[in-house]
Amino acid sequence: MANMPNTILIITGGIFQIPAVEEAKKMGLKTIVTDANPQAPCMKLADESYPIDIFNIKAHLKLVNSLKKKNKIVGVFTEGSEATVTVSTLAKKLNLHGTPILAAKNCKNKSQSRRILQKNNLPIPKWTTISSKHELKNAIKKIGFPLIIKAEDNSASRGSTKLRTAKGINLAFELAKKNSSTNRIILEELCSGEEQSVEILFDETGKCIPLNIVDRYFTKNQWAVELGHVNPSKLNIPQKKELFSLTEQAAKSFGVRFGVFKADTMITKNGPIILEITPRLSGGFDSQKSTPISSGRNFIRAAMRLALGLPLDKKDLKPKWKKYCAVWTILTKPGKIKKIKGIDSVKNMKGFRELILSKKEGDIVTEIKDSASRPAYVITEGKSYAEALYLAKKAAKKITYEMDEAKS
Repeated sequence: MANMPNTILIITGGIFQIPAVEEAKKMGLKTIVTDANPQAPCMKLADESYPIDIFNIKAHLKLVNSLKKKNKIVGVFTEGSEATVTVSTLAKKLNLHGTPILAAKNCKNKSQSRRILQKNNLPIPKWTTISSKHELKNAIKKIGFPLIIKAEDNSASRGSTKLRTAKGINLAFELAKKNSSTNRIILEELCSGEEQSVEILFDETGKCIPLNIVDRYFTKNQWAVELGHVNPSKLNIPQKKELFSLTEQAAKSFGVRFGVFKADTMITKNGPIILEITPRLSGGFDSQKSTPISSGRNFIRAAMRLALGLPLDKKDLKPKWKKYCAVWTILTKPGKIKKIKGIDSVKNMKGFRELILSKKEGDIVTEIKDSASRPAYVITEGKSYAEALYLAKKAAKKITYEMDEAKS
């Protein structure tokens, strides 16, 4: 073991995980990444990579047994990914630090997470779970319109449809069920209000530390696609304290008292509610991009240190400056990308920080029905909330796609 390299296993190798691999390398760790897509961005970035589905726990356990022969695995990690059950299972197997397996499972299953939140008197929308079309009529009567239909155990709004009438209900049911590995779906009250992403962290002593809140923006059509966010939130201090408190209560109700915990929230006319929860860092470029830009803080390094069994470095959580950062999605019609225009113009804009293209020329763009299918993002900074948001929206409009005929 003495000659084996200290190794971190990072589950998921997409664009959101690039900063995690880079951070681990800065810490002198050997990086091993798994992802079902052998062409995922982190697969070449890591020291070693293995094309394994992030939800295939059996295959990961087999991999770990093999890796242990030549590596000293000191941490298992993910951020911006729903591989939390896989991570917690591997951490337990290796006797490393992580979220309790049951907590990770309960967070991933939307029905179970809602039962736990409800049992602990935490505010959530009205909801119900069904598994067949025969149950739709009674479920709709219970929830009423408007409502949103979701897969029971998916993320990034995959399989979600917002409905204001019964028109399209059967198609929405089929889409949600197709995206649910449990074959069960959630019908939930479609609430109205401003949305946020709230991140907290429990340090090595179990102390809860509020991290950050960003304001999230979504499309107004039937799909729950996140358009972008602004960091930090424009909420006032009492509102932020209330959301941090709600998120802490939610984490503790799941038995989470170590590591990162995130809640998606909404401020409604009747007060704040919790929409979703997960024991990981955010995946919309919050922790990866907009937090470092807006404040200089490094949540990924902080969370990784905990996963490695190291104490927090307070410098990672201390703001070094105050700016505003906006991330905005670039949308386009379906089809094959022939040409992407406006890139140079955007890069020369005031406040420009980064353009991220998840789809390149020659790639196919399907209809954008969820946040996982977004083709590109632009990141800007400003001296004020309004300036950062204005610049991001302006930059997004400058990027246009020349497309071939739509292909599904």
